[in-house]
Amino acid sequence: MDRKKKKTIILLAMILLLVVANGAASAWNDKSEKKKEKEAEASKIYLTDASDITAYSYSDGSQNMSFAKVDDTWEYDEDNEIPMNQDTVQSTADAIRQMEAVRELENPDQLSDYGLDKPSYTIQFQDNDGVTTEILIGNGAGENYYATVEDSGKVYTISSDFQNHLQFDLTNLVQYDTVPSIGSGNLKSVAIAENGTDTVYEDDDQVGELAGGFGTLSLTDCVNYHASAEQLAEYGLDESQRITAKAVYTDSSDKEQTFTVYLGKTDDAGENRYVMVEGSDMVYRISETVAQNMISIEETGE
Repeated sequence: MDRKKKKTIILLAMILLLVVANGAASAWNDKSEKKKEKEAEASKIYLTDASDITAYSYSDGSQNMSFAKVDDTWEYDEDNEIPMNQDTVQSTADAIRQMEAVRELENPDQLSDYGLDKPSYTIQFQDNDGVTTEILIGNGAGENYYATVEDSGKVYTISSDFQNHLQFDLTNLVQYDTVPSIGSGNLKSVAIAENGTDTVYEDDDQVGELAGGFGTLSLTDCVNYHASAEQLAEYGLDESQRITAKAVYTDSSDKEQTFTVYLGKTDDAGENRYVMVEGSDMVYRISETVAQNMISIEETGE
């Protein structure tokens, strides 16, 4: 074997050894990382550790919120017709079913010493087996709170971040109607029906003006979660009074879609207008300026 071939073989062998070594190092690192993750998980302390929960409630002594899962959908017990934001309600359910503690106190004193005899928050949940568990959250402990599980006799501290899950303002939990992304680049036409008269805007300049209204439409100020026929009339949103604005636009896949909004009366101040989305029972209040920008264009002289 000549010297050149011998060098080539040696070089290839060295490359092969490097590849094997790198592979082994990578596998070792992965294994080491997984081991660390397992050790970190094993060191965690949980007050609760349920596989899943079907209902839960929480109270601060004066306010109470309760939810139940019906056919895999979370519902608000007080009014199951109000659509809940499933991600938000489920996030709280997950935090309750597996509540992580910062630490467990050794040889705890009386519950009253931690404010657990008169808790700041009381939480109850029901698991898949129908077992109900109660959690009590008491006084603050620096950046944390004391907590215990019903009659366990154990006292823990939990992060104050957990309190963020206990929302008592329903507006933070509702699933509002969504507004598609509409702008001058994808709005094709707008049809306005008012008092038996239909007006269709398809001119680029006119559509561009109306796009400014649809592009700034925000449905967050909900005044009625499921308006009755009588209430719709009061808002000016029954068929005989409302203005219909139908926008034809293209979505991100360049497919043509339709978004229809009904506009009713202005409020007592005249600064806002009641609106609702086709197919929804929820009534919102939006700025009268935005409303006008959705249904009217600026008149220009000859």
